[in-house]
Amino acid sequence: MDGFLQTPADTRDEAGDPKMAAHSAATGDTPASTLEGIGDELRTIAASMATKADLLVLTTTIQDALRAEMAGIRTEVTAQGTRIQELEHSHEAHTARLVATDTAVARQGVLLLQLRRAVEDLDNRGRRCNIRVRGLPEAEGEEDVEDTLTALFRMILPADTSLALRGRNAHPADMGEDHRRDLHNDAVRRRKAEIDDRHPDAAHPPAS
Repeated sequence: MDGFLQTPADTRDEAGDPKMAAHSAATGDTPASTLEGIGDELRTIAASMATKADLLVLTTTIQDALRAEMAGIRTEVTAQGTRIQELEHSHEAHTARLVATDTAVARQGVLLLQLRRAVEDLDNRGRRCNIRVRGLPEAEGEEDVEDTLTALFRMILPADTSLALRGRNAHPADMGEDHRRDLHNDAVRRRKAEIDDRHPDAAHPPAS
């Protein structure tokens, strides 16, 4: 009955005057239910945030991981250092072996030179009246070895300079074997020609 007995003015007051609603919005008045919702959201956000204990656990975990990583790196560096030391020792050992090898090769070169000279000396001794002269300076251009040796022997031997020094051939010591053989054959031919000149009948016997 009260509802039916209310006047229009009472109804307007209960429904709310539009001017009053606009005034409430303009003044920033917030309903209590909205404030409670914001408070609940803030409490939820605060509850989901990490606490001091959580931060301490995270810091400890990061420190442990870094220590483990550094320990692994330190172990690897130590192993590499050991390997480098082994390589240095191996390099020193190989260097010492190379020095010993070079010394042995140089020694063998000296021995080979001595052996070659000994063989040449035996070869010279095996030939009659063969003389080898060492230490003569090499002349620029071509030179007559026979004239050089003749001048040398006349300086050394106390002999009459008017006498001729007879020799089959003369050649440098570094001449090839083929050239030496040619000189030897030429000397043999010259010797045979001298014999033929002295004994022409022996060179050309009469026909029977």
